[in-house]
Amino acid sequence: MSGTKRKFSREFKLQVVQEVESGLKSRAQATREHELSEGMINKWVSAYRADPVNAFTGKDNGAGETGKLKAKIRGLEWALGRKTLEAEILKETLDNLGVKKGGFMK
Repeated sequence: MSGTKRKFSREFKLQVVQEVESGLKSRAQATREHELSEGMINKWVSAYRADPVNAFTGKDNGAGETGKLKAKIRGLEWALGRKTLEAEILKETLDNLGVKKGGFMK
């Protein structure tokens, strides 16, 4: 197979997914018949299962950004947790040193 990138229509992708999902063809059989990688078929099946209505329409509806947003949220939650821990350690240290709120010694 050449190094050119092939593009597949929505109808073709739906046809392949339906053949595999219905049990009409195994993934290996669909792979051979359509000269596709098994990974590609797995990706198409996953996309179809996640959102059958919008699968392969080019309308992401946030599905592609979801992973990015979740990663950003994880990072922000981690940073918040770290700052909260730092604040607790600072308060405990100040209490141990006898420093009252406002900076005066007991």
